[in-house]
Amino acid sequence: MTIENLINDSTTVSMIPWNDERTPALAIVARGDQITTITTTSFTVRSQSRPEIGHSVQVHRDKWTCDCDYFSATGQKCIHIGAVRLRNGFVDSAKPADEPKCEKCRSSNIIHYGKRHNKSGTINRYLCKTCGHRFTGRDGFQRRRAEPEKIALALDLYFRGMSLRQIVEHFNQVYSLKISHQTVYRWLVHYSKLAADWMDSQNACVGERWHYDETVININGKNHYLWNLMDAETRFLLATHVSEGRGHTDARKPLRKAKSVTESRPTEIFTDGMAAYPWAVGKEFGRMNYGKRHRLEHFNPHKVVASIRAPQSNNMVERLHGTEKSRTKVMRAFDQVDGAASLMDGWRVHYDAVRDHMALGMTPAEAAGIPKIEGFRWLELLKLSTTRNVTQSQEAKNHPMP
Repeated sequence: MTIENLINDSTTVSMIPWNDERTPALAIVARGDQITTITTTSFTVRSQSRPEIGHSVQVHRDKWTCDCDYFSATGQKCIHIGAVRLRNGFVDSAKPADEPKCEKCRSSNIIHYGKRHNKSGTINRYLCKTCGHRFTGRDGFQRRRAEPEKIALALDLYFRGMSLRQIVEHFNQVYSLKISHQTVYRWLVHYSKLAADWMDSQNACVGERWHYDETVININGKNHYLWNLMDAETRFLLATHVSEGRGHTDARKPLRKAKSVTESRPTEIFTDGMAAYPWAVGKEFGRMNYGKRHRLEHFNPHKVVASIRAPQSNNMVERLHGTEKSRTKVMRAFDQVDGAASLMDGWRVHYDAVRDHMALGMTPAEAAGIPKIEGFRWLELLKLSTTRNVTQSQEAKNHPMP
């Protein structure tokens, strides 16, 4: 059945839902004289099969109603509501925003309970009808003056190359939001750790060949070492670690961390010729296998790359170091080891889940089987990670350790 026949059939218009709401609604809008505005919340839309009849469309607190047969029978949005929304520019906001859950009991039985005004804008307040708890619906952002969108933007700008003070100036000019660079730094450290914890809990599915290397970074005027462990197949950065030295124990920590990030186990781990690598790899991933003589032999997946021109080189992790160096130059020098570790965790999240990898055509996280993040990726990551953190905190309160 064609669209023209659908429009001319009053029964069809009244009782069959529209899979493409824009096409028939747009036909109504295009005629120009089919919609009459009564008030700011009330409209009349002329019937397309019986022009002498007008359907009343009303909106109250983002809830749309119509007196046509289809809406009365199903309660779903009809073409008359769609036409008014199209004409008034409401299509982008047609999908209602998800209501938050109660911070205390996690119930969805909540109502709006006024607004709170602060320097960063207006914040909705809610009342839980189950337990009576009042909250703002900002799980994980309760004590932050800025909105979650601005915090996510700060992380995105920082890991794309802007300095702390450049971000402060950007917020001041664009949003008239006056904050200090220390505030931005606290956002970065806190939410980078939360986002990294969330990503590490997703059980990335990676390949069997890993690349492992270290590079020098400056922390408070002293040289420290940044360790990176990457999967060759998905380019997924499994672990980063910051240490003062590069001994056997330091080399082992990123490998141990990678074991908690993925259930996959490598058959080859390529490194340079530093003496700490064979021992660390053997301790974490070594195992007993039956050898050629059918005897139990210790297998160590550690492999030393001969040179940068060898068939199996460490070039991809060396290339990662170059990308990191371009980022750490803007950081100038880290202030302390803990802050540097948190920021490098944030960089790992940005590399794995936010920026598309040129060779893959997608993010390494997608290549590793982690669901794709749509829209503003840093904001969605913060929503996922803060929700997980609040849920875990609530479970810990409800079920304390004996």
